Amino acid sequence: MGFKLMHSILKRDRIDESFEFVDPENHFKNEEYIVGIDSDTLIGVELLITAILNNDFKNWNMIKENDGINSFPSLLLKLGYKKEEIEYILNEM
Repeated sequence: MGFKLMHSILKRDRIDESFEFVDPENHFKNEEYIVGIDSDTLIGVELLITAILNNDFKNWNMIKENDGINSFPSLLLKLGYKKEEIEYILNEM
């Protein structure tokens, strides 16, 4: 199953701190509303969706609510991913 997370860039103007919407592929030309998220969160969302689509969670049932997972990298580590596996998933996107 193929999946592509469409995204564009919100670029901050250094002078007046407003944002310019950069959408070179016109993914959002007909949209009335859009949401901006930071790039680390976008990568995390893409990794999470890819893992869900591949049914790739190794230790999902081992995660408890009080495990102190406070970031996406710590979630991946708790799920049993190694650096090489994360690099592979990123390259597949």
